[in-house]
Amino acid sequence: MSLTVSTHAWGPRARALRPGVWGVASSGSSRTLRRASGEPVLSTRDVFVLGWVCEQYGARADQLEVLLDCGPRTVQRLLARLRDAGLIGTRRLLVGESMWAIPTSRGLRVSGQGFGIWHPRLGGLAHVAAVTDVRLHIHARSPDSEWVPERVLAREREPGEHLPDGVVITHEGQRVAIEAELTVKSQQRVRLILDELSVRFDTVLYFCAPGPFRQLSKLAESGQWPKLGVRALPHPQTAPVP
Repeated sequence: MSLTVSTHAWGPRARALRPGVWGVASSGSSRTLRRASGEPVLSTRDVFVLGWVCEQYGARADQLEVLLDCGPRTVQRLLARLRDAGLIGTRRLLVGESMWAIPTSRGLRVSGQGFGIWHPRLGGLAHVAAVTDVRLHIHARSPDSEWVPERVLAREREPGEHLPDGVVITHEGQRVAIEAELTVKSQQRVRLILDELSVRFDTVLYFCAPGPFRQLSKLAESGQWPKLGVRALPHPQTAPVP
């Protein structure tokens, strides 16, 4: 039996924990997760972060500071616990950036979400980070919304469907397709994506780097896709690299 963690809701707590690989021990208002041997001790927040990082493929330490609204030392201790338990690996992938937390195969099993291992490619890191920044940005402004990550959407996709970077479900039940766009695509490709997403979702919201921002803004101004919204990519709230 695996540990099931519900991580679609926001906040530093997992809402659904099921004893399995880990047993649950309670002490007052705090809850910790212990292995049968009693060696590593993980808080409920630790397990929440593990599931959240699994959903995002991986995440930088500074992004986890924003997620948990805490300082770098707290995140470093948290990552050390997960690393010591064999649930994540930490790697500094780009000069000048915080280290990345990447789930191990064991961590993915413990999360109970059924995702495969992610092997980071330098060419794709910026997009993975941008999607995470967008998720954090949306939560800061709509904390009651639910984020459905790309990895979950991929399970439900029909053959040939375009896969958005995420879907936000508002508390009113509106479904918003989210795209984080860093590069300019061909007009034909963008138009086909907009046609499809406009049929499947209540709103299509692009967060763009400067080049695609100009491209998507012109398409929005045409009025052909009334469900389309265009925003600049949020500025990541980064911490100084130690």
